[in-house]
Amino acid sequence: MPMKRILYALLLGSILSLQIDTVFAQADAGEQRLATNQKETSISLFPMPTNGTLHIAFNKTIGEAPSVVIYDMIGNMIENISLKREAPGSFTINLSGKRPGFYFIKVQAGEESFSRRITVTP
Repeated sequence: MPMKRILYALLLGSILSLQIDTVFAQADAGEQRLATNQKETSISLFPMPTNGTLHIAFNKTIGEAPSVVIYDMIGNMIENISLKREAPGSFTINLSGKRPGFYFIKVQAGEESFSRRITVTP
């Protein structure tokens, strides 16, 4: 019986050590990711929740007009929209015809793709 406890303690200790090393490795990778994110494109959707007009803003100018696909909560495609530019990096979508609820929006801009959950209110 004591031998089983010793083996269990050694096994548990090695597993915990492995998990701690993994956490530190992930933390180091996260810091690198944060440093490189400053050069990557990011997207903002507002207002959230929306009652009809949704604004999409990019942190830098996008070369071509992005395409937008709206999905319902179970993954059915609701609408495929090609956006027109308002200002550099700024676009608007009219969602006033959508039923209130949660949707997913996928924005494809060149090589980059962004997916977000949106809420439409009455």
